[in-house]
Amino acid sequence: MKPINICITVILAALLLMFDSCRKEEDPLRTGGCSDVNSPINGSGSVDYDDGSCLYGFITEYQITYHPEFDNAAGTGTDWDIGLIDTDADLILRIKQDTASNWFFDSESIGLGTPQFAHTDTAVFPAPIEYQLWNTSYSWNLFDHDLIGGNDLICAGQFNPIEKASDGFVTVVGYNSVGDSTELRIKYALRKAY
Repeated sequence: MKPINICITVILAALLLMFDSCRKEEDPLRTGGCSDVNSPINGSGSVDYDDGSCLYGFITEYQITYHPEFDNAAGTGTDWDIGLIDTDADLILRIKQDTASNWFFDSESIGLGTPQFAHTDTAVFPAPIEYQLWNTSYSWNLFDHDLIGGNDLICAGQFNPIEKASDGFVTVVGYNSVGDSTELRIKYALRKAY
């Protein structure tokens, strides 16, 4: 063999050995995954190291799947609105983090000028801004919009969305003063943080 060929062979072997030694060995006793508590898919203590795979929940839609048929909290047990035709609730939904002073979601009344929402109909509120869900306490209120006499509280509640997140939804139940319940569902999409 010529000296040049031997030299090239030695250099190639050295490069191969150098690049092969840089390859990371997977530790079979350690588990990688998402360890961020603000991710709905975090490993909840079963992850040994964060491997950069975290995805976060971004709100795409709010839903009220049911609410009380009558205004029982007012002590009257009457329809939400006065009238012969439109007696169902005109829903106003508000949501905020407990540490915040302002509601990050404050819907318009979606019943005015549109069909009313019966207590078993799902009312859908598109998210104008896709807020990221955080591992903290949130408050929410649902009102019936009234043109006269002020809005009626239908229910209220608190929740931690990360604790309640499952399969693209956060599902929570709120109550009013007489124990009537309402279900709020927050639809979210998983993606990397901005």
